[in-house]
Amino acid sequence: MHPIWNIPELLGHILYYLDEKSDILRCALVCRSLSVEAARLIWREVSAFRYLLGCFPNNAIATEMSGPHHSPSRTFLFLVLPDTSQWNHMRFRASMIKELTFPELDNYDPLLEVIKRQETRLTFPELVSLHLHVSVAKRFETFLPLFASSKLRALEITFKGYNDRLVNTAMETLLTQAHPLRSLEVGATSFPKPSQHYMIQLFEATPSIISLSLTFGALDGEDIVQAAARLPNLQYLSFDLRGDPIRTAHAMGFHSLDILDTSSTYASALAVARAITSPIITALNMRIFGYLIEQPSDLFQSMATMTSLNYVSLIFYNHGTLQWADVEPILSCPSISSFEIAVNSAGMEIDDEILSVISRAWPNLTRLKLDGLDDIRQLLTRPSLHGLAELLDRCPKLEEVTLEVDARLKQLPPGLANAIPASSEPRKKLLLNVRTSPIARKGEEVVSEYLMSVWHGECEVVTLWEDRNWQRATWKKVGELMQQRR
Repeated sequence: MHPIWNIPELLGHILYYLDEKSDILRCALVCRSLSVEAARLIWREVSAFRYLLGCFPNNAIATEMSGPHHSPSRTFLFLVLPDTSQWNHMRFRASMIKELTFPELDNYDPLLEVIKRQETRLTFPELVSLHLHVSVAKRFETFLPLFASSKLRALEITFKGYNDRLVNTAMETLLTQAHPLRSLEVGATSFPKPSQHYMIQLFEATPSIISLSLTFGALDGEDIVQAAARLPNLQYLSFDLRGDPIRTAHAMGFHSLDILDTSSTYASALAVARAITSPIITALNMRIFGYLIEQPSDLFQSMATMTSLNYVSLIFYNHGTLQWADVEPILSCPSISSFEIAVNSAGMEIDDEILSVISRAWPNLTRLKLDGLDDIRQLLTRPSLHGLAELLDRCPKLEEVTLEVDARLKQLPPGLANAIPASSEPRKKLLLNVRTSPIARKGEEVVSEYLMSVWHGECEVVTLWEDRNWQRATWKKVGELMQQRR
């Protein structure tokens, strides 16, 4: 045998470039040296704990199905106790796993009982990433004791259903194990007070956390969000807090935050935005539910202090009276390249002057979406095509625009005399979503010619007009003509 086959690091590096697990399995059959290194890759990431049960004979495990047909739950049982060699085989496979998932609908309670009773010493010493999804209503065991010797860097744990005892036990175990976590995701249908206290203590004991995702009811989660503000290295925070909160303010914090992603009421979103002191926050992605109990401008005034903002996406699901005057303070953030606002109506009132202000404030825009969640046509103040032309000229990096415009012929400069000349600078392909913009009947020739005169590059035009409306066919023809003439 050539000496190269005795260098495991080299073999592992070569096998790492195989994308398909089936190819790795074939390599495992070549020789013993390749078999060992292939096994490490095969077992590196395990998408369901049940695959470890393949270490046992087929007649050793039974599966009982229960629940509705569309989402049945599987309960795994030992019919025959494994012998020592089979337990050793399972432990050997477990020792290679770096990422492991427990699916929500799989119930391993009976197996865990046997594992504990038999003192099998099943551990996962190489495990760094764990995804634990538990439908807790009928469960009694927590998997977490299996991972006491692991050094988890990433943990995702969700509890679906109501079982305070199991949730509290799991969170207390997690606190005791003191993993050096960098990424933590926790979600629960119900998260009792003891578990909330364990979570807050976990934050205090784990300053290494840089990424945190929380999904709770507002009353269960608002104190946890407040505690997260004190995490010294937190860079990414995502929280989904549904329901009306009690807390309307947070102590100042979030000193290192880079990205904030929220789904909550306006009060919760505003409280967190006001508490952020990070000078490096670059992205805000907020989905806001419920009515605005304070001035909408308060949120944008808080954003205006975040001078490093680059990406902003705000969707107001239950409130449709947002005005541009409320949004305007954010124009003081000079680095924004992607900006989206969607309201629960046909959209905001926008005119040429507002588009001109936007294009002057944010010349590096690549994405602008001034959108509505309601596709029903309403009477709105819309910018003209000339206002759109000014935006396209001043923001040459644009790749996507969603905007209601007025493309009726009376809004066009006579003979295109006032058209802004297209820059000779090459442009990327532009996706232009005109939603339900009005357009002159049979105006496709003039509109397409005008748009091509102000955009030196490929442009795809889409519309939300329904098929039965002639406006849809007209806008579609605009897009086709622009494609043909390029």
